[in-house]
Amino acid sequence: MPLVSLNGVTKSYTTPDGGTVVAVDDVSLDIDAGDVYGIIGYSGAGKSTLVRLINALEPATSGSIVVDGVDITRLRERELRQVRSGIGMIFQQFNLFSSKNVKANIAYPLKLAGWSKADIDERVAELLAFVGLSDKAKAYPEQLSGGQKQRVGIARALATRPAILLADEATSALDPQTTHEVLSLLKRVNEEQGVTIVVITHEMDVIQTIATKVAVMENGRVIEKGDVFNVFSDPQNPASQRFVGTVIKGIPSPAERASLRERHRGRLVTFSFRDGDSSQAQVFVDLAQAGLDFELVYGGINDIRGRAFGHLTLAIRGTDAAIDAALASIRSHASVTEIDATDEEGAR
Repeated sequence: MPLVSLNGVTKSYTTPDGGTVVAVDDVSLDIDAGDVYGIIGYSGAGKSTLVRLINALEPATSGSIVVDGVDITRLRERELRQVRSGIGMIFQQFNLFSSKNVKANIAYPLKLAGWSKADIDERVAELLAFVGLSDKAKAYPEQLSGGQKQRVGIARALATRPAILLADEATSALDPQTTHEVLSLLKRVNEEQGVTIVVITHEMDVIQTIATKVAVMENGRVIEKGDVFNVFSDPQNPASQRFVGTVIKGIPSPAERASLRERHRGRLVTFSFRDGDSSQAQVFVDLAQAGLDFELVYGGINDIRGRAFGHLTLAIRGTDAAIDAALASIRSHASVTEIDATDEEGAR
């Protein structure tokens, strides 16, 4: 049974003029224990509303939301508080108490849960060591960098040992290096503490770095979902293709192709690779053995959890007959897209 299961979930709001806005539209989604599940979409796609439904900060208009075997859409507020105790949350703007030091911020949910002072002190010390801030226990949020603030937020979210951690745009306010550090910490939370993480983001590289599964949202609906490698290497929906294109160069667009023609001689050909396909090195060997000159002009190879995929566009120079014969041979072990087979000037 999935740890979180949404079935036909819709959330709508009534506008001041009496209209209706549907923020989440008939979403069905299963999140298994141990997943790092990314939910990605442009602003207004409904992803942040969706995460507020999972921790019952917003009631669903229709559909069911089952968390750890309990349908939370059927619970009273008092019962929902118990469910929320098993769900931690971190935010884009950290949401720390500016008047409390780091230790007090982390201790806050433990005090609400009725822990003893000795147990609180032990748990806070454990969490400070885990996030690498043991020397900052007495510091206040204004004395911390953005990355340190987010690490405090993660420690606080983990204080009561939740099974689920919701991260809503948790790296959007951070620089690239700090983002990398926070994502590495979240990986440790998942791998070492066994916490299931739901990552809400508009940043595709965040999904590429940390997620195991992904759902793409647009206009309140999930338009594509699945294993991150499959969605990244072969996106089916145009919106998914746009997202993937922000971090992965695929086949050049017509405008990019025109620019490449101006700068490079030869027939433009794209070779696509997925995990298990012949390596790009073999393609280079095949072209060289055919006596062809070539240069890499566009694209790249990406890696997701040890699985490689990507697209390489080459400008190949030689006779048409030699190029045609080489491509026919390469097609037996690699995907080939001829995007400029008629550039006779470059082929000479």
